[in-house]
Amino acid sequence: MDNFMENPWFIRIVALLLTLLLFVSANDLGKSSGTTPNDMETNHTDTIVDVPVELIYDSENLVVTGAPKTVNVNIKGQRRFVEATKRQRDFSVYIDLSDVELGKHRVPIKYKDISDKLVTNIDPVYADISLQEKVTEEFRVEAEFNRSILAEGFEADPPEVEPKTVKITAAKDTIEKITYVKATIDASGLINDTIKRGANVTVLDRDLNKLDVIIEPPSVSVTIPVKNPRKNISLKIKETGTPPEDIVIKTVSTNTPEIMVFGRTEVLQDLNEIEISVDVSNIREDTEMEVPIKYPEGVNRITPDKIKVEITTAKKMEETTINDIPLKNKGLDPKFDVELLTPADGAVSLKVSGETEDVKKASNSNIQVFLQLEGLSAGEHEVDLMVEGPEGLEYELSTKKVKVILTEKENV
Repeated sequence: MDNFMENPWFIRIVALLLTLLLFVSANDLGKSSGTTPNDMETNHTDTIVDVPVELIYDSENLVVTGAPKTVNVNIKGQRRFVEATKRQRDFSVYIDLSDVELGKHRVPIKYKDISDKLVTNIDPVYADISLQEKVTEEFRVEAEFNRSILAEGFEADPPEVEPKTVKITAAKDTIEKITYVKATIDASGLINDTIKRGANVTVLDRDLNKLDVIIEPPSVSVTIPVKNPRKNISLKIKETGTPPEDIVIKTVSTNTPEIMVFGRTEVLQDLNEIEISVDVSNIREDTEMEVPIKYPEGVNRITPDKIKVEITTAKKMEETTINDIPLKNKGLDPKFDVELLTPADGAVSLKVSGETEDVKKASNSNIQVFLQLEGLSAGEHEVDLMVEGPEGLEYELSTKKVKVILTEKENV
């Protein structure tokens, strides 16, 4: 068997058979997928759909109703003419009403520029039309919307339309049927503010059937004034928490004394103040912070809903009193002697206040009290006392003025 398959003649015969098989298959495929020249000469039928219909009439003064906008054109003939006509669509379909009188008529639908080698049929063949005088009248537009789109607690005033009227053109009997001219605004979701939208104008008869008319302009602008009851409410700031031991909270204030609160009328009537809590637990220095405002029940909006709060701080102050501070002279002219009339003991007490560490350092050794004697002449005077001591402290004398007598020294 192996010898037989290795024979050259066996291989040549198999190759010949394969070649013949491929040739026959290729020819069959070409016949099934291609179109021969003879096929183009055979009769063929096809339909061209949705061909627009042209109306020939006095469009400035007349109105046509009932005419179809499109028709189907059935064509039959040699395939090459059918396919060319369908592909190019270089023909037209029309209804000629140029010589038709006013009224209702059944008129033929015609065509032109289709090859006379084709059999052509229009579907439908006729149109039942009404040819009437064109009438234009002005109508007021009524805007409407679904009030369920208003968010809770909100109200709306009557919609505003711009322009308020439109011109409607149609056959006279259609104009007489007009009962409603509406612009319905379409809004998705809940609205809580005035909205302005464009809306198409719809013309209806008494049974709410839409009428075929020309509207100018075809759309209008509709504004829905949405309102929410509101009231100015004052703010009350409440400190919460305890500041650090060495810190004193001096002030907690805001530059926003009032806010605008929106909500139900019955809620706003009893609402005169809103309390804002400010936590001072971790405040160690002057701070500006933003605090959100909690919404009371029945309130749906607050403007602003956050306010800036300014906190001013100081280090906690201590005070001590230093007694028996001797008085010293300052600015005394050397030619005078000074005698202290009051206080008799020539000493005063001094209240010292400030931060704890600074107060602890205050003593007779670093604080002095002077008599202001500069520029004084001989005689009795009431003079001011002046304190000199460490900075950062506050001083309060037991007496701020003393009485002295200046006398000239002898032998000067």
